[in-house]
Order: sequence, then structure tokens, then C-alpha cells
Amino acid sequence: MVFENFNYESLAVFSKVIVRDTDRAVARALGFTSLKLEHLAASFLVDADHFFSGMEPNWQWSNLTWLVITSNLFTPDVDNTDDIGDMLRGAAAAAMNMPRLETLEIWNGRKRLAGLFKYQPLRDTRKGRITWRGTWELAIGPSVVEAWAAVVRQKYDENWSLELVQERLDEAVIKSHADAIERLMLSGQVIRPVSLQQIRGEQEALAYFGVDV
Repeated sequence: MVFENFNYESLAVFSKVIVRDTDRAVARALGFTSLKLEHLAASFLVDADHFFSGMEPNWQWSNLTWLVITSNLFTPDVDNTDDIGDMLRGAAAAAMNMPRLETLEIWNGRKRLAGLFKYQPLRDTRKGRITWRGTWELAIGPSVVEAWAAVVRQKYDENWSLELVQERLDEAVIKSHADAIERLMLSGQVIRPVSLQQIRGEQEALAYFGVDV
């Protein structure tokens, strides 16, 4: 589990400039290291876009069952729709090489913003499910749906189907990435409870000093 903590509000107060970038080399190194893992949660350390675009075609995640990673592409910006589609198709291509994958989640969260793309197989109903849960509606194109439908057909059976679920969140209740983590209902622990408590403390301190949170 890797969680790089930050606070957008305090950065804005003290520097007036918010710059968050991730290193493609670090993303590639993390991807290579994860080939031997069973579980990987990497939040804000690297971007999912870099993680999936940096993989080699012959990489195999033979043991990986659970992957959670963040992406700064998940914003309600209409100009990044194509980039999001490319990333989600890249994630599907990676999932083809994860034979034991049970859950894949790509998410982002900050003040008034939370978004989650989730894949999981539903064996009882013989279908796969991709879910978008967020503070805005994400247009998931047919090519993305087909890419994930191909994943479930390859991993399970040609007769398996894929369903798409969309769930909307109220942005007013998202006051920090801590709120986003809770409201998105991520499937596993992406941050230690003590760290989540610290984020809450920072949020309360900023509110005490009059910073809008």
C-alpha cells in the first residue's frame, strides 16, 4: 500500500501554485515491481495513465488479484474525454495479462471532486461489471465497453456479458480526498486509518483558521 498524502487547500494558501505531476519512470518501475504482487494500492504516487501506458506487451501479473491506483485524468473536463478513454482501454489491455484479477479500481479525489472506475467479475450471474461512481457523469464510450467485455470473455467464457453501472455523488459533501475515499466506497484499504485521521485533522485545522474546506 502506497499513499502519497497532500493537501490542496494548504498548498493554495502558502504557495498559491498547485502543481502535481507524476514521473513516468516511477510508474514504469512500479509496474515492473507489481508483476510479482498479489495486491497493489498506489494512490497519488503515480498516475494510472502512466502505469498502463508504460507496460510491456509481454508483462504478466500472474498473481495480482486486486489493483487500486489513482489518475489525475479523472476530472469533469470535457477536453480530456479521449485521454480517459485511452487510459481505460490501456487498463483493459493490462487486465488481459492479469489472470487472477478480481478487482481493478482507478480513482481520484479532492475537494468537491470524486471519481471511481471499477471492474469486477460477478460469477453468480456470469457477467462482468464496470462501474462509474463520481461527482460528475463520465461518458464511457462503446470502445471502452467493448475492451472490458473482451476481458471477461477471455478470462471466463464467451457467453459472459458486461454491464455498465453509473452512480452519481453529491460534490458538496466532498471536502477533501479523505471524504472522496469514504464516499467512493473503495473495495479495500488504500490508506491506513491513522493517516486518514491525520487528513481529517488537517481539514479541521484549515476550517478553524477560516480556510474554505
